Amino acid sequence: MVSVGYLEPVPSADDTRDPLPTWLMWPIRAVAVAVVLPFRLLGELFLIIGRFLRRFVIAPLLWVWDHLIVAPLGWAWRTLIEAPAVWVWRRVLRTPVTWLGRGLVKLGGWILMIPVLLIGVPLMWLWEKVAVNLYRWVLRPVVGWLWTWVLEPLGQMVVWMLVTGWQGTEWLFRQLYRFLIRPVGLAIAFVWRWTLRPVMLAIGWAGRWVWDAILRPVGAAIRVVLDVVGLG
Repeated sequence: MVSVGYLEPVPSADDTRDPLPTWLMWPIRAVAVAVVLPFRLLGELFLIIGRFLRRFVIAPLLWVWDHLIVAPLGWAWRTLIEAPAVWVWRRVLRTPVTWLGRGLVKLGGWILMIPVLLIGVPLMWLWEKVAVNLYRWVLRPVVGWLWTWVLEPLGQMVVWMLVTGWQGTEWLFRQLYRFLIRPVGLAIAFVWRWTLRPVMLAIGWAGRWVWDAILRPVGAAIRVVLDVVGLG
C-alpha cells in the first residue's frame, strides 16, 4: 500500500500481485534451505576455527616470539655486541683509525703528485718555452703576413668584384684561367703524358709479358701434371 499525502492509501503494484500458493512455497523453501544452509554452516565453522587458531595458537606463538626470542636476542645484541663494539671504537680504535686515514690521504696526495711532476711539469715547460715562443715568433708573423698580403687583398678583391658586378667577375675568372687553371692543367697533362702514362704502359706491358711468358705456361704444365696423376 502507498499513501499519497493526506489521501487514503492506494494499493501498489506489488500488493496487487497474487501470493504463491502454499503447496509451491514449501518446496521452494526446502530447496533454499538445502542449498544455502550447508554453505552458511561451513562459513560459521571457518569463523570458529579462525578465532580458535588466533586465540589459542597464533597469539601464544607471537607472545613466545616477542618475549622469549626477540627480547632476549635484542638484549644480547645490545649488551654483548653493540655496547662492547661502541666502547672499543671510542676508546681504542677511533684515534688510530683517524690517524691512519689522515696518513692515507696525505700518501694518496703524494702519489697523485708523482704523475703531475712527471707529466704536468714537462708539459707546462713545453707550453711556456716551445708553444708560446712558436706562436710568438712563427705562427703570429706567418698569420699576420698571410692576412696582410693574401687574405686582406683577396677580401678586397671579392668586395670589388661584388661592387663592380659581372665584369669584374669575368675578368677575375679570365685571369684565374690564364694564370692558374690552364697552367696547372697543362702541367698535369704533361706529367701524365711523359711520366705517368709511360710508366703505366710499361707496367701493363710487363704484366702481360709475365702472364704470357711465365704464368700461363706454368699453369698449363701444372694442369697437365694434375691430369696425369688423376687429380685434375
